[in-house]
Amino acid sequence: MSAAKNKFSVSFDSPVTLVMVLLVILVAILQRFIPSYVWIFVCPCRSGNVAAFNYKSVADYFRLLLYPFGFANWNQMTANLVFILLLCPKIETAFGKLFTCLLVLITVAFAGAVCICFSNSVIYGLSGIVGMLLILAIYISVDKKQFPLSYILLALIYFAREIVSIIDTNTIEVFCHFAGSLAGSLVGILAITLGGKK
Repeated sequence: MSAAKNKFSVSFDSPVTLVMVLLVILVAILQRFIPSYVWIFVCPCRSGNVAAFNYKSVADYFRLLLYPFGFANWNQMTANLVFILLLCPKIETAFGKLFTCLLVLITVAFAGAVCICFSNSVIYGLSGIVGMLLILAIYISVDKKQFPLSYILLALIYFAREIVSIIDTNTIEVFCHFAGSLAGSLVGILAITLGGKK
């Protein structure tokens, strides 16, 4: 009996978080060995460009939802995964699995829509989702009269990284991600304000 109590078990504590992270890692491995399929994980941009969105192409609509799994390099990917693992479980606990999935989809879809309307370059990666999770995590903490220093540091690191990215690339990719972050987080804040979520 005592032996059974001392056994350790691994719990699937945050399904949305873990599934998202595992999918990113799986896609990263696939891209490593099958690079010809990388284009699937890149969001198309506005017309007049090589990677312009084609409204007649079914694949382009899938790319609007699959681009978060793409990445420029392994450093970018691992940095975003760390943010996801730190922030997403809190949001998942606060909103539940299904609503968290909805927030992620809104963030991804809105950022993708902004990209195909205004950007001359493609976007990819989890930056928009990370921004949304960070804004909501801070809002939930403030709503509970708490403001953890760890979130302040995370916010400083995240926004410093995005500002450097703007300076280095001189494109509006970051603004597309940030637009998605705002859209997703506003829906979450509205849900909290209306009392639907705690």
